Amino acid sequence: MEYLVWIPDEFEGWKYVECEDLKTAQAEILKGLMAGKEPLLTVAVPYDFNIKVKEDKIGETQKNKARGHKGPGAEGEGEVRPGDTGAVPKLDSGSGDSGPGDRVPSK
Repeated sequence: MEYLVWIPDEFEGWKYVECEDLKTAQAEILKGLMAGKEPLLTVAVPYDFNIKVKEDKIGETQKNKARGHKGPGAEGEGEVRPGDTGAVPKLDSGSGDSGPGDRVPSK
């Protein structure tokens, strides 16, 4: 089993030392402690990583049957009311004061 003794370095970050057995790891930890560091011991765990990539029909579009569109529905029997045919009222011109409270800069 492979042991990794990690020792923090103030300028370069963490450095590690690979140790083949526990006795060597203990010696590296003792060196780190004597140097005023706080070493960290980790164990390398073997693992297997397997990815399957399926390359079937890449770049092809799927052909689906067209679906019928639902329209607004059947026509009603009622009449449509005409809108307001009167003149559109003008907007109020306001007070015309362009004092300090107004956001428009005065001329």
